[in-house]
Amino acid sequence: MDILPPGGDTCRMTEVSPHIRFTDALATYRSERDVGLALHRLAEALVGVKLFTMTADNPAGGYVRRVYSSDEAAYPLLGTKPITFDETYRRMTEERFVYVANSVAAMRGDFPDLDLIVALGCGSAVNMPAVAGGEMLGSVNLLHEEGWYTPERVAAAQTLIAPAIACFLILRGRFTI
Repeated sequence: MDILPPGGDTCRMTEVSPHIRFTDALATYRSERDVGLALHRLAEALVGVKLFTMTADNPAGGYVRRVYSSDEAAYPLLGTKPITFDETYRRMTEERFVYVANSVAAMRGDFPDLDLIVALGCGSAVNMPAVAGGEMLGSVNLLHEEGWYTPERVAAAQTLIAPAIACFLILRGRFTI
């Protein structure tokens, strides 16, 4: 890839940044899975993940749908689930609350599928809402081994929110959510 540095002379980039790879992937996507995979690869590069999922929200329809999973055997892309319009949903939408749990003990009570999560080698989670125009577009869910999501990694994970918004807007515009 040729770029023009501040001096104006063309130079050759030797290493492509994760954000450029993400942008290139979005520019050439062909399927819903390609869009999710682009964000998954960015998350791997910036934060690290063992399990990565994306859930698109349809607030008007009252449901959510998993649109991407890095482990479709454990977390398939099947059907829809009703949205629970509770205090947590309100916080995620209005306050853009990011859920962080760095241990299995901290996750207990929040994940009905905790046994499966632990069986997959995960013991920490970051769940981030993607909100635009005051509406929940979806959530991005990163899981890794216990203790993985240090404050630095959580800060890095939060840089995925704007790219996630772009992904969810693409999904809404091109696919049935």
